[in-house]
Amino acid sequence: MTTALERISPSPSGGGQRGGAVVVERSVPMAGAVELVVHHPPSAVAAAPGQFFQLAVSAPHTILRRPYSAAWTDPASGRVGFIFNVVGAGSSWLSGLDEGDELDLLGPLGQGFDLEGDRPAICVAGGLGVAVFPGVVRALIARGRSVVVLEGARIATQLLPASRFPGADVRVATDDGSAGHSGSVVELFAKYFPPPSGEGRVGAVDILTCGPTPMLTALIDAALRQEISLSSIQVALETPMGCGIGTCLGCAAPRAGAGYFLTCQDGPCVRADRIAWDLMTDAFHG
Repeated sequence: MTTALERISPSPSGGGQRGGAVVVERSVPMAGAVELVVHHPPSAVAAAPGQFFQLAVSAPHTILRRPYSAAWTDPASGRVGFIFNVVGAGSSWLSGLDEGDELDLLGPLGQGFDLEGDRPAICVAGGLGVAVFPGVVRALIARGRSVVVLEGARIATQLLPASRFPGADVRVATDDGSAGHSGSVVELFAKYFPPPSGEGRVGAVDILTCGPTPMLTALIDAALRQEISLSSIQVALETPMGCGIGTCLGCAAPRAGAGYFLTCQDGPCVRADRIAWDLMTDAFHG
């Protein structure tokens, strides 16, 4: 008899691959979120930190796949982890999957983070934006880079535990003050990097960030006040996506200068100086 783990679809040549992954673990890593771990060796090998997958759903009255960044990958075991909030019919259906269930993946898609370099890396995550960072931090640490994780949430139970970022200096902020800094993660960032005065200028760093658009806009403003170059900031955008492959044009984001780019192809990870921040809209909270 063929087992579920043996019914893995072969990956086609070129582009994102499509195949039947098998759920091997389901957990609740933080309040309101679910983590699904699937077994699909081709995806685990191919995915770079920051890339995303389109996950097929079979909930009633749903047509489109749901885009989720890979939280982490483990090529050795062939596993990929996804962390997502339960906010609608599609994510509710996905959250109901259990060990042994199959899940159709399309990916990896888009552009991940550029992790090369030797400067300290600061990862700034707001809300579910933290979901992309376990794999990112792991890859940065593996490259020998110094990593600080600044994580913000409404309440302490919505924080992803610091244990998910081994080797990093993790600092947290909560809106209600139930853990860490009382206030936003952008305030924590400003506290960590005070505005320059005299000799107290910010050193050369790379900033990687993901979160709701208002948080990202506030972070950009704070970085400019602290004289941090926008070219040193990489943003994982949470722009709504329909197809994920550049056909539907639903993920267009305003480009600095003029025009638009497609988040699914040019992103989701893009440098902040490529974005027209005054035209960005608060469209999605994942």
